[in-house]
Amino acid sequence: MKTINKKVLGIAAGIAGGAILLAVLLSLVLRVDREKALEIALEQTGGGQVLSEEVSREGLWNEYSYVIVNGGQWYELELNAFGMVTEMERSSGQGGWS
Repeated sequence: MKTINKKVLGIAAGIAGGAILLAVLLSLVLRVDREKALEIALEQTGGGQVLSEEVSREGLWNEYSYVIVNGGQWYELELNAFGMVTEMERSSGQGGWS
């Protein structure tokens, strides 16, 4: 009986360890670099001129922030390490943010 329990625990630990390793590897493969994040930000705004760019480190991953102006529209965007837009604000006019 004890041998069976040890085998089951060993198998469960192996599966859990494999799942954690797979999750870490996938997160490293799926994250975007600065160039890809900028490309995504410009796609979201329909192009434009990048006025500021900031890359901050959050643990193992970077977060990207941009201020972009396209015509009369000003955009402030934040993207996570995987290229998902987490925040986007838009303002009209030449004065930018008020």
